[in-house]
Amino acid sequence: MIGVCIATYNQETYIAQCIESVLMQVCQMPIRLYIGNDCSTDNTATICMQYASQHPNIQVYSREKNLGLTANTIALLQEMRKDGCEYIAMLDGDDYWLTPNKLQQQINCLHTHPECGLVHTAYSKSSGEEIIHPAAISDMSRTYGLHGANTCNCTVLFRASLLDLCPLHEFIQRSFPCVDYPLYGIFAQYTHFAYLPMVSAEWRTHASVSRPISLNKTLKYRTQRLKMWKYLATLYPRSFTFSWLRAVHYILLYIVRYLTATKG
Repeated sequence: MIGVCIATYNQETYIAQCIESVLMQVCQMPIRLYIGNDCSTDNTATICMQYASQHPNIQVYSREKNLGLTANTIALLQEMRKDGCEYIAMLDGDDYWLTPNKLQQQINCLHTHPECGLVHTAYSKSSGEEIIHPAAISDMSRTYGLHGANTCNCTVLFRASLLDLCPLHEFIQRSFPCVDYPLYGIFAQYTHFAYLPMVSAEWRTHASVSRPISLNKTLKYRTQRLKMWKYLATLYPRSFTFSWLRAVHYILLYIVRYLTATKG
């Protein structure tokens, strides 16, 4: 079974399209949607429950209090692992898949390449830009660094057994703002990543945890990214060499980008 992880919070404008893009998938394996509604204050919960009432393969987890993106996502991943999902596909509540054969092609890829534990694809941004990486099959463990691997979370599918390698509770304890960066950083130490050049998903690039709209929020997120990088460097010093010089350069670079964007 393929578990689809959808963490959502106040995304009433987008969540229906997100869910529909999963329901349109044509796949030989059964698919189950795991939706974590993180105590939304808009109509997100109502929309999710309407879909769940019509589709038995949709499970909605309504949080009684706001957990935050990381804790909400990890709770979903743990449910999928407990239910015996063989594969897990990631999809944020404001993004959506573009092709009905996305999951099947990714499953076929992992069957063909047993040395790979994760497969991702090209994607498009809501701005109209298409992001296509050149390598068909790549070992991301050699390129994963401060900025993460060239993976867009809404395109990723991985073998669920990889979760057993990850101390997920530490992501919450350390208040990491997201799951994908540390999760795939750990995966990359144990398996190869496969890449399919198909454009399978739309990534909405409006303001979010990873694209904050204020300088203070930008600095907070980038500081958190440094914390995650340093954490991975502690676990895997040969792969992640922490450098304060690179860290300062990283922060300054985003300050300049932010100021340039706001002046423009």
